[in-house]
Amino acid sequence: MAVGLASALDFEMQTQTKCIFEELNANVIVVGDYKATNKDNPTLPIYVDVKVSDPSGGVVHENKAQHQGQFAFTTKSAGEYQACFTTHDLETAYHTKLTLDWRTGVAATDWDTIAKKEHLDQLSVEMRKVEGAIREIYAEMLQLQQREQEMRDLNEETNTRVAWFSIVSLAVCVGSACCQLLYLKKFFQRKKLL
Repeated sequence: MAVGLASALDFEMQTQTKCIFEELNANVIVVGDYKATNKDNPTLPIYVDVKVSDPSGGVVHENKAQHQGQFAFTTKSAGEYQACFTTHDLETAYHTKLTLDWRTGVAATDWDTIAKKEHLDQLSVEMRKVEGAIREIYAEMLQLQQREQEMRDLNEETNTRVAWFSIVSLAVCVGSACCQLLYLKKFFQRKKLL
């Protein structure tokens, strides 16, 4: 746990509710460890309410009055997941330091348990970690390709609209110029200047 917390996110609350957001794909393992302490005296725990929500607003995890804990879930849909931490009053929030270790995918997998269960040596475990990381990278590349295709389609659609708008604007300008010429020609003919 101490090794995991070394790469964790540390922040001071400063407000009664503080939320952390993470954009995740579907079917991703998520594990989060959190600990709330007094920023002036780290040995003094502070109790917070924790609520983790999915992109549609459904509650994935909720705990009341905890100074430390863990949440774990597998994402059902892609989108922005959020973890919100709430203190009981604003004065407490000013003195609260929160440590959050939010791990996803391969980083969230408990490799020690898998190694014991499947009787794997250290090299096999490392190979599985690398394989998992490669799968994550590949899935992310596919998602980026999909997003790029969507953006390209949107860009082409916008370009088409701008081109049609330009053509219509030009037609309106030419039409109004012709109308002005006809009007001025008739005006000068009535005034017998032409």
